[in-house]
Amino acid sequence: MRMPNVALLDTNVLLLWLVGLTDPSLFITFKRVDVFSPDDFKLLAQLLKRFQKLISTPHVLAEVSNFVDQAPQHRRRELVASLRTFAQQNKEHYEAAITLTRRDEFAALGLTDTGLAALSAEAVVITTDFHLSARIVTLGGHVLNFNHHRSTYLVSR
Repeated sequence: MRMPNVALLDTNVLLLWLVGLTDPSLFITFKRVDVFSPDDFKLLAQLLKRFQKLISTPHVLAEVSNFVDQAPQHRRRELVASLRTFAQQNKEHYEAAITLTRRDEFAALGLTDTGLAALSAEAVVITTDFHLSARIVTLGGHVLNFNHHRSTYLVSR
């Protein structure tokens, strides 16, 4: 099966991306991304070069927006601007919640992750969520667990 040239970033990975673009010092001061580092941002940037475009879902964008609200006040405006730019420059795929809740995986994954799993046939979902990653593999979709990618990178250094 051929890998799609479209990437779909899960919430934590999109937040990593936006923080890296905005202010890498937030990896130390912003609790939502303190598991990441500027090196992780660079690794993600390298990884995203493989793809022709990025897409998102309203559910991921809403979660990221809620997390941006928790950012240190002195950087919140810049993060909001980065999220706005991302949303304007990348296609948003919408599937109604009523449709997603009818999918078999909804009970195990919840709304946002069910939306990601539903799109994994046409896009590579990049996530840090092992449970979501395993479910997408079971469904026959495309997924890249960023934590595995990080580990491989650290071992090869």
